[in-house]
Amino acid sequence: MSRLSILIVTSSVMLLSACATKEFVTETIAPVQTRVQAHDDSLKALDGRLQGTEARIQALQQEAAARAQAANNLPAPPGLLMSTLLTDDKIKFSSGRAQLTEQAGQELDQLVAKLKADNQPVFVEIQGHTDATGSDTINEQLGLKRAETVRLHLARAGLPLARMATISYGESAPLADNSTREGRSMNRRVQLIVMR
Repeated sequence: MSRLSILIVTSSVMLLSACATKEFVTETIAPVQTRVQAHDDSLKALDGRLQGTEARIQALQQEAAARAQAANNLPAPPGLLMSTLLTDDKIKFSSGRAQLTEQAGQELDQLVAKLKADNQPVFVEIQGHTDATGSDTINEQLGLKRAETVRLHLARAGLPLARMATISYGESAPLADNSTREGRSMNRRVQLIVMR
């Protein structure tokens, strides 16, 4: 075999092996690129849900301020002082229950201590929420029971009953997806809107 033939055969083998390597790399990288794209899409969807949740919280705060003004419980138009979200990780409402745990009581006692230290007249709207488990009627009642439980605890801790109101949103204002366990846990909550 001539030197030129050996060179041609060697070049052909190298070219063919380069193509196989390119195909191997393409087959290996394509699934990774697909997973990265799916992860990016999941992050974008999560960001969208977070923005939607923030908008719902602001809307609920505005509704609470409007109700407080309409009730004429404050001498001047109320201004939002703070919003405290007591979710399942702090209050630990079991599914279908409205009882406070000892940890939940301590969390509420800290809030009362802060309000007393500020020494300003405030109006507190206590909003009860549930997950989507159960009927609308049951969830409406359960949200109100949770809000009333918090209201009674705050009253025992020294906040005047006349300066507090309760409302139930039931399952109508979820913060998270009710199809997951974590989402349902986040939706079982009480939100306190403190206004001056």
